[in-house]
Amino acid sequence: MKKLILIFALLVVACTSKTVFDERFLESGSLSQPLFTGPADPESFKFAMVGDLHVGGTDTARLERILDQAQAEGDEFIVLLGDIVDKGEETSFSAVQQVIQNKGYNQKVITLLGNHDVFEEGWKFYKNLWGASHYVLDAGNSRFIVLDTADGTLGKQQFDWLSDELSKTSAKNIFLLTHYMPVVPGQRTYLRLANQTEAERLMKLASRAGVRGMFGGHYHSYCYEKIEGVDYVVAGGGGGRRMEPVKEFFFVQVSVSGREVSYNLRTVN
Repeated sequence: MKKLILIFALLVVACTSKTVFDERFLESGSLSQPLFTGPADPESFKFAMVGDLHVGGTDTARLERILDQAQAEGDEFIVLLGDIVDKGEETSFSAVQQVIQNKGYNQKVITLLGNHDVFEEGWKFYKNLWGASHYVLDAGNSRFIVLDTADGTLGKQQFDWLSDELSKTSAKNIFLLTHYMPVVPGQRTYLRLANQTEAERLMKLASRAGVRGMFGGHYHSYCYEKIEGVDYVVAGGGGGRRMEPVKEFFFVQVSVSGREVSYNLRTVN
């Protein structure tokens, strides 16, 4: 009897989680994407990306150092790869947005949703500041497709939406942004998409569609591998506990020159 009760409870949790994700995905489709100003030169530009800032309260010191360094190195915009805040608190979201404005990165930020960002009422505060959790954005010669994997899943509706978007673009470079990656190169870890079948399906789609790179976080380190033509880059260097192989705090600088794309690790003091 106890076993049956446990199974029933797990099913209820799973169904509830899926319903929450489906509702958010549906709502996201009616929301605007963040306002964004592209690079000055569409064929040659640099940008920064970092995940897992885990801003708690109003402590934005690490984010400020990242933005200062990125700006000094000529990065024209920044991608925040989820878990922007730690506990879904309104004060934390507001503090992040204030720093973005103060550092001259207003309308130069691409945001995506992480699991910590939807804690408590986090989704409400996130959407009020930045809008949709899944969207498409063009920057220079490149197309960025932002996914909502804050629940550790991609979901059928989002997979179908992604397939459709990939079939419509002729951008020189296609980048997929996802908090939970389908793979964490070189690491045996559960800190990736929960469903292995779904993860493999996403990777096959990315390779077939000519995606240049898939960027994400959740795993608090730097990992890179090219798999079937796609660059898989984990850039979870913004905050929280550190993981192998890179223990320093960091962001990744991405350089785009036509169809050439390169990545450089930038440690942050």
